[in-house]
Amino acid sequence: MENKLSDAESKGKRKYNVPAVDSAFKILALLSRKKFNKSNLTEIAKATSLTPTTCYRILQKLEELSIVRYDKGSKRYSLGPYLVVLGERAKENLFDISVILPYLEKLSEQTGLTTFLVNRIGKKRSTILAKVEGEEFGINVSVGRHFSVVDGAYGKCLLAYMDEEESDELLRMNDGLRKLSEEEIIELKEELPTIRKNGYATTFGEYIEGIVGVSAPIFNNEESVEMAIAIIGMTAQLKDQDIGKIGEKIKGVATEISMRLGGNFQQ
Repeated sequence: MENKLSDAESKGKRKYNVPAVDSAFKILALLSRKKFNKSNLTEIAKATSLTPTTCYRILQKLEELSIVRYDKGSKRYSLGPYLVVLGERAKENLFDISVILPYLEKLSEQTGLTTFLVNRIGKKRSTILAKVEGEEFGINVSVGRHFSVVDGAYGKCLLAYMDEEESDELLRMNDGLRKLSEEEIIELKEELPTIRKNGYATTFGEYIEGIVGVSAPIFNNEESVEMAIAIIGMTAQLKDQDIGKIGEKIKGVATEISMRLGGNFQQ
């Protein structure tokens, strides 16, 4: 039995599914979103596609563990205090962030723009792990905010280094900041080899009007990409030649970070 488990783990395959854990994570992810940060049972059950009974049972257990908080007056749930403890412990143990944050600070200082560290979460989502505000341009997006894995320049980076079958599936879901047309999806798929060749991805107002994004991948030791660094500016601030220069700069930084973290990166 142990040998079978070891084989499955070594191949990176997820052999078992645990619905209760998946459902609990859906609830916590939902409550982390600004729109749902204080929600009642009906709202949570509907948004997570859980039955009210199942949702209630999970919420009761999470409340018991202080992972969620229940307000009897409003009958609404929110994230609980014990998550603060877990978050602090996670930050202490996340060597990646401590290594990467000084690079983000330097990029923001050099460009005056806002920089992010984005991490893939599960199959379909990504989240901001760290953010450094730029002096010339800040963006009102908080650490922990979730996005579709296909959104923005960082989404392009993640897609470019996935297996083609996986990236096609995610693009077919088409659940990002805005729906992409069939033509846009085809154009994006055609752009992925160029992203791999250049080592960085760009957006110019396609996802959020007036916003430019440049992103480069951070490779792990399996030559795959779960993290990316991104820099955000306004279309009025940056010209085409500026975007190219920033792309080369952020690519160099991402390569150095990958090496620091022991990643195997593709040339």
